[in-house]
This record gives sequence, structure tokens and C-alpha cells, in this order.
Amino acid sequence: MKSKVIALSSISAGFIAILLTIGAYFEIADIITTVFASCFVILPLYYGSYKGSIITYLVGGFIAFMFSGFNLYTLVFPSYFLFGGIYPIISTFFREKKNKPLLLYIIGAIYSAIFFVGMYYYYVFFMQIPISDLPEFIKNNIILVMIVFGVIFYFIFDRFIVVFRKITNMYLHKIVK
Repeated sequence: MKSKVIALSSISAGFIAILLTIGAYFEIADIITTVFASCFVILPLYYGSYKGSIITYLVGGFIAFMFSGFNLYTLVFPSYFLFGGIYPIISTFFREKKNKPLLLYIIGAIYSAIFFVGMYYYYVFFMQIPISDLPEFIKNNIILVMIVFGVIFYFIFDRFIVVFRKITNMYLHKIVK
């Protein structure tokens, strides 16, 4: 790898580690910090380095996991490692190859729906968070609610990643020579 890719990957991993660590300690900020950490995964793609992005994804997440005291009882790490961190890399890869964007959207929406259902089970069975406080309609149709929420979240998240990449590429083009 080139030194510019290594430097950009290191900076990105640092931002990811800071954001995920904040999300692990402050539960009110866990979702927003995970989304923003996912955006920093794609910075090495400015140079077209998928290897740099994957290393950034893994190193930043692992550093944050260490700084949080290996905390599994948070939304941050399962959502980052299983969805938020890897999706921007895969999405960018398929967008650059221009392979059937409709197929990308369908697979992404299905994966997001499965992820949200899995996170429901993670919360209820592993973290043992009760769902008795939810309204009766939601409790009776929780899987359907998670699927619909997952698909809606997917399209918002996908658009956010695309816009964030365009903005960062524009600023990196001005900064990096």
C-alpha cells in the first residue's frame, strides 16, 4: 500500500475508534456514532484502496472494542461489525462495477431487514431487555415492524453513505495533492 493510503486509513481508523468508544459508553449516542463511524470506513476508497478500507474497518472497530472494555452489552459493536462497517465497502464496490443497482438495493434491503430482526433477538435474548413496555400492536407484530424499519433504515443509510462519500471526496480532493 502507498503511504497516502496508510495515512488516510490510520486517520479513519482513529475516527472510527473514537466514535465507537463514545457510542459504547454513552448509550444515548450509540446509533448516531455507529452511523458516522461507518462513514469513515470509506475514506481510503478515495485512492481506490479496498484493502485499506477493510483494514480501517477491522482496526478501528477492534481498537474501540478494546477501549470499551470488550463490552458486548451495547448496540454499537454488533451493528458496526455486522452491518454498518462492512456495508459501505460492499456498496461502493458494486456501485463502481455498475452491476445492476436494482440487485444491490434488493439484496441490501433484505440484508438490512434480516439484520434488524437479528438485533431484536440479540436485545431480547442476549441482553435480556424486556419488551413489555412496548405497545400491544408492536409486541404482536414485532418481526414485521423490525423488517419494515430495517428496509426504511437501509434506504436512508444508503443515501447518507453516498452523499457523505461525495462530500468527503470533494474535500479530500482539495486537501490531498
